[in-house]
Amino acid sequence: MKKHYDDADAQMRKLEEQKRIKSVEDKQVASEVFDDRTLKVLYKLATQGYLQSLNGVISTGKEANVFLGVDDDDNNVAVKIYRIVTLNFKKINDYIAGDPRFKNHGGNKRQLITSWTQKEFKNLSRLYNLGARVPEPYTAKENVLVMQYLDCSDTDKSAAIPLHKAKLNNPKEIFEEIIEFMDVCYNQADLVHGDLSRYNILLSHNHPYVIDMSQSTLTSHPLSRSLLENDINNIVSDSRKFGLDYTYDDIRNRIIK
Repeated sequence: MKKHYDDADAQMRKLEEQKRIKSVEDKQVASEVFDDRTLKVLYKLATQGYLQSLNGVISTGKEANVFLGVDDDDNNVAVKIYRIVTLNFKKINDYIAGDPRFKNHGGNKRQLITSWTQKEFKNLSRLYNLGARVPEPYTAKENVLVMQYLDCSDTDKSAAIPLHKAKLNNPKEIFEEIIEFMDVCYNQADLVHGDLSRYNILLSHNHPYVIDMSQSTLTSHPLSRSLLENDINNIVSDSRKFGLDYTYDDIRNRIIK
C-alpha cells in the first residue's frame, strides 16, 4: 500500500506542475479541471491502483477534458474529468430528472455532477456488456471517469481519432456498424445516445467506437424520441460527407421495428 501512496504523491506533484503554465487561457482551464476536490479524487484513484500517472491531454471539450493516464499495471487508460465550473447544471438536471436510476438532487451541484458521471459509467457499462463498441468503463468517482484507452491500431498507439478527422477506405462498412450500434443501443440497451455524430465516434482498429454517453437517456425518458430523431439526422448528414446516400427513413426503419 505504501507504493500506492508514493505513486499518488508523485501524481499530485505532476498535476500541480501541469497547472504552472504560461497562457492565461490555459491557466483558467487548468484551474477549472484541477480544483482541490478533483485532486483529492485523483489521489484516491491512485491509492486504489487505477492511476499511477496522468500525462497529456487527449481531448478538450466544453464540459470535460480527457487525459492519457497509466494504471498500476502500466496500461494506458483514458481519464475523463468533468469541469465543474463550466458544466450546464440546468441541462444536467433535466436529463437526470427523467431517469429513474438517479435521484433528483435539486440545487446540490456536487451530488448532481457525481450522478452525471455515474450516469455515463452506467450507460457505458450497459452497452459494453452487450458487446457494443464503446470504451470499457473501469471506475467512476465524483467528477472523474476512468475507462479504456482507445488507440488507432496495433502499430499506431496514438489516441484514436474522431470520425470527422478520419479518412475512410471503407465508409459503407463503418456506417453500417454505426447503425448497428444505434440498433443495439435502442432495442437491447434501451438507450438513446442523444448526441451522436462524427465528433463523438472514434476510429480504433478500423472500427467505430462511440463515446460521450453522459447525456444518453433511457428509451422511457420523455426526451428519448426527439433525441433519437436528432441522432438519426446527424448520422444521415455525416454519412453524406463520406459519399453515402442513407436517408432518415432508411436508418429509422432499422431501429424502430
